[in-house]
Amino acid sequence: MATKRTPLRRDIKRRVTPAAIEAFRAGDHKALNRALGIKLWEPSPLGVDGPEPPEWAKNDGTGWTAAWPKIWEIRQALEAAIRERQG
Repeated sequence: MATKRTPLRRDIKRRVTPAAIEAFRAGDHKALNRALGIKLWEPSPLGVDGPEPPEWAKNDGTGWTAAWPKIWEIRQALEAAIRERQG
């Protein structure tokens, strides 16, 4: 009998596309979130500036605290891709 298997952790590099990199460099929140498949209520990699969420996000009840590590990892991958392009 076949089972449906969903990977628990998808490859971040696969999500970092040229469109995502250009949107990140341009500071375009909407295009970046669309390219990365980030939901409207999740933080954007453009607004994530450290591995830990700010104090206001920890207690606001929006779920940013849970999404923050994933978005921080995506931001790190975007910055690494930009550095690779620059040579």
